[in-house]
Amino acid sequence: MFIKIRQFLQRFHHDEQGAALVEIAIVTPFVLLLSAGVFEFSNIFNTRLLLAAGVEDAARYMARCSSDWNTCSTLAKNLAVNGAVTNGSQRVTGWTVGQVTITPVQSLQAIDSTGTELYLSSTGTVIVVQVSTAYPYPTLGLWSYLGFANLTLNVFHQERVLGW
Repeated sequence: MFIKIRQFLQRFHHDEQGAALVEIAIVTPFVLLLSAGVFEFSNIFNTRLLLAAGVEDAARYMARCSSDWNTCSTLAKNLAVNGAVTNGSQRVTGWTVGQVTITPVQSLQAIDSTGTELYLSSTGTVIVVQVSTAYPYPTLGLWSYLGFANLTLNVFHQERVLGW
Protein backbone atom coordinates (compact mmCIF):
# COMPACT_ATOMS: atom_id res chain seq x y z
CA MET A 1 0.00 0.00 0.00
CA PHE A 2 2.81 2.43 0.83
CA ILE A 3 4.43 1.61 -2.50
CA LYS A 4 1.29 2.63 -4.38
CA ILE A 5 1.07 5.93 -2.46
CA ARG A 6 4.74 6.57 -3.11
CA GLN A 7 4.34 5.88 -6.85
CA PHE A 8 1.30 8.18 -6.92
CA LEU A 9 3.20 11.03 -5.24
CA GLN A 10 6.27 10.61 -7.49
CA ARG A 11 4.13 11.45 -10.49
CA PHE A 12 3.81 14.99 -9.08
CA HIS A 13 7.48 15.37 -8.17
CA HIS A 14 8.46 17.37 -11.25
CA ASP A 15 4.99 18.58 -12.18
CA GLU A 16 4.70 22.36 -11.58
CA GLN A 17 1.18 22.83 -12.91
CA GLY A 18 -1.01 24.31 -10.21
CA ALA A 19 1.92 25.60 -8.13
CA ALA A 20 0.70 29.18 -8.47
CA LEU A 21 -2.77 28.13 -7.34
CA VAL A 22 -1.35 26.53 -4.21
CA GLU A 23 0.76 29.61 -3.48
CA ILE A 24 -2.26 31.89 -3.86
CA ALA A 25 -4.33 29.63 -1.62
CA ILE A 26 -1.67 29.89 1.08
CA VAL A 27 -1.06 33.65 0.79
CA THR A 28 -4.65 34.92 0.28
CA PRO A 29 -5.81 34.65 3.92
CA PHE A 30 -2.78 36.61 5.11
CA VAL A 31 -3.27 39.33 2.51
CA LEU A 32 -6.97 39.65 3.42
CA LEU A 33 -6.09 39.83 7.12
CA LEU A 34 -3.49 42.51 6.47
CA SER A 35 -5.93 44.50 4.31
CA ALA A 36 -8.63 44.32 6.98
CA GLY A 37 -6.12 45.47 9.60
CA VAL A 38 -5.02 48.44 7.51
CA PHE A 39 -8.63 49.39 6.83
CA GLU A 40 -9.62 49.23 10.51
CA PHE A 41 -6.50 51.14 11.61
CA SER A 42 -7.30 53.91 9.13
CA ASN A 43 -10.85 54.14 10.55
CA ILE A 44 -9.47 54.39 14.09
CA PHE A 45 -6.96 57.04 13.00
CA ASN A 46 -9.68 59.05 11.21
CA THR A 47 -11.91 58.90 14.30
CA ARG A 48 -9.02 60.09 16.47
CA LEU A 49 -8.40 63.04 14.13
CA LEU A 50 -12.09 64.01 14.18
CA LEU A 51 -12.13 63.88 17.99
CA ALA A 52 -8.98 66.02 18.15
CA ALA A 53 -10.47 68.60 15.78
CA GLY A 54 -13.63 68.82 17.89
CA VAL A 55 -11.75 69.16 21.17
CA GLU A 56 -9.46 71.84 19.72
CA ASP A 57 -12.42 73.79 18.35
CA ALA A 58 -14.15 73.67 21.73
CA ALA A 59 -11.00 74.78 23.58
CA ARG A 60 -10.50 77.73 21.22
CA TYR A 61 -14.15 78.69 21.63
CA MET A 62 -13.92 78.51 25.43
CA ALA A 63 -10.71 80.57 25.44
CA ARG A 64 -12.42 83.44 23.62
CA CYS A 65 -15.97 83.21 24.96
CA SER A 66 -17.12 86.31 26.82
CA SER A 67 -20.35 84.96 28.32
CA ASP A 68 -20.75 83.08 31.61
CA TRP A 69 -19.00 79.72 32.15
CA ASN A 70 -22.12 77.52 31.91
CA THR A 71 -23.36 79.06 28.66
CA CYS A 72 -19.92 78.93 27.07
CA SER A 73 -19.26 75.34 28.11
CA THR A 74 -22.63 74.16 26.79
CA LEU A 75 -22.01 75.83 23.43
CA ALA A 76 -18.40 74.59 23.32
CA LYS A 77 -19.44 70.98 23.98
CA ASN A 78 -21.98 71.23 21.17
CA LEU A 79 -19.28 72.71 18.93
CA ALA A 80 -16.93 69.82 19.74
CA VAL A 81 -19.46 67.08 19.03
CA ASN A 82 -21.52 68.62 16.22
CA GLY A 83 -19.16 71.10 14.58
CA ALA A 84 -21.49 74.04 15.34
CA VAL A 85 -22.62 75.78 18.52
CA THR A 86 -26.24 75.02 17.62
CA ASN A 87 -27.51 72.17 15.48
CA GLY A 88 -24.78 70.83 13.17
CA SER A 89 -24.15 67.20 12.34
CA GLN A 90 -22.30 64.72 14.50
CA ARG A 91 -18.57 64.52 13.77
CA VAL A 92 -18.23 60.97 15.12
CA THR A 93 -21.10 58.49 15.35
CA GLY A 94 -21.96 57.84 18.99
CA TRP A 95 -19.95 60.77 20.41
CA THR A 96 -22.13 62.77 22.80
CA VAL A 97 -21.76 66.07 24.67
CA GLY A 98 -21.75 64.07 27.91
CA GLN A 99 -18.38 62.61 26.94
CA VAL A 100 -16.76 66.05 26.65
CA THR A 101 -15.24 67.56 29.80
CA ILE A 102 -14.29 71.23 30.09
CA THR A 103 -12.22 72.36 33.06
CA PRO A 104 -10.42 75.61 33.82
CA VAL A 105 -6.81 75.15 34.91
CA GLN A 106 -6.42 78.10 37.26
CA SER A 107 -3.17 79.98 37.80
CA LEU A 108 -0.79 78.13 35.56
CA GLN A 109 2.75 79.45 35.87
CA ALA A 110 3.84 81.53 32.88
CA ILE A 111 7.50 80.63 33.53
CA ASP A 112 8.53 77.13 34.60
CA SER A 113 11.18 76.20 37.18
CA THR A 114 14.00 76.20 34.60
CA GLY A 115 13.19 79.77 33.53
CA THR A 116 11.57 78.79 30.23
CA GLU A 117 8.72 81.12 29.33
CA LEU A 118 5.66 78.95 28.68
CA TYR A 119 3.16 81.76 28.12
CA LEU A 120 3.75 85.38 27.21
CA SER A 121 2.12 87.23 30.08
CA SER A 122 2.43 90.47 32.01
CA THR A 123 1.59 88.51 35.16
CA GLY A 124 3.23 85.43 36.63
CA THR A 125 0.19 83.25 36.05
CA VAL A 126 -2.31 82.63 33.27
CA ILE A 127 -5.69 80.89 33.12
CA VAL A 128 -5.88 77.92 30.79
CA VAL A 129 -8.96 75.93 29.80
CA GLN A 130 -8.69 72.20 29.10
CA VAL A 131 -11.18 70.28 26.99
CA SER A 132 -10.95 66.49 27.04
CA THR A 133 -12.91 63.46 25.94
CA ALA A 134 -12.78 59.69 26.28
CA TYR A 135 -14.49 57.95 23.37
CA PRO A 136 -14.94 54.17 23.47
CA TYR A 137 -14.30 52.97 19.93
CA PRO A 138 -17.41 50.91 19.11
CA THR A 139 -15.91 47.86 17.39
CA LEU A 140 -12.55 46.64 16.26
CA GLY A 141 -14.03 44.49 13.53
CA LEU A 142 -11.71 41.68 12.58
CA TRP A 143 -9.14 42.72 15.22
CA SER A 144 -11.54 41.72 18.01
CA TYR A 145 -11.40 38.13 16.73
CA LEU A 146 -7.62 38.26 17.02
CA GLY A 147 -7.83 39.01 20.74
CA PHE A 148 -7.44 42.79 20.78
CA ALA A 149 -9.29 44.38 23.71
CA ASN A 150 -11.72 47.29 23.60
CA LEU A 151 -10.19 50.60 22.57
CA THR A 152 -10.81 53.98 24.21
CA LEU A 153 -9.56 57.08 22.41
CA ASN A 154 -8.51 59.80 24.89
CA VAL A 155 -7.97 63.31 23.55
CA PHE A 156 -7.36 66.63 25.31
CA HIS A 157 -6.36 70.15 24.34
CA GLN A 158 -5.45 73.24 26.37
CA GLU A 159 -5.88 76.87 25.35
CA ARG A 160 -4.97 80.06 27.16
CA VAL A 161 -8.08 82.02 28.12
CA LEU A 162 -8.41 85.41 26.49
CA GLY A 163 -12.07 86.07 27.29
CA TRP A 164 -14.22 86.07 30.44
